[in-house]
Amino acid sequence: MIFLIYYVIGWIVGLVMMFVTGSTKDVSSAAHILLLYQLTVTVGLTGILGGYGHLFMGDRVARSIGWHEGTLFQVELGYCCLGMGLLGVMCFWYRDNFWLATIVFTTVFLLGAALVHIKEMLKKGNFNPGNAITTIPDFLIPVTLFVLWFLAKK
Repeated sequence: MIFLIYYVIGWIVGLVMMFVTGSTKDVSSAAHILLLYQLTVTVGLTGILGGYGHLFMGDRVARSIGWHEGTLFQVELGYCCLGMGLLGVMCFWYRDNFWLATIVFTTVFLLGAALVHIKEMLKKGNFNPGNAITTIPDFLIPVTLFVLWFLAKK
């Protein structure tokens, strides 16, 4: 659920900044600003705070997902999330193809995670909130990033 909140926060910050910077004159400019804040806020927060959760509250996160506690998988996943979050934040300073690389990594990671969560629901009946609800941002974020990328490039 928290990742949906980060997604909404990214949109709110992006919309506010779009109007503050006067980037409403054309679709490309507006998409560029919205993409910047989806990357820095949504991907940044999702990654950094997701990494924190997996690294420092692994057992609690595992329980919310319906997974086994005490595995090193949580640590690996935490570092992966942290890397994604740092890429997102770095998008504030680095642009162009760095953004595309961040979008590709985030898309592969989140869509892959969504497929794992869906498999858990279908095969094991795992509908714990941490497993089921997280599939929503796992799909929404990549789709949003690519749509905004293509609109910003027009």
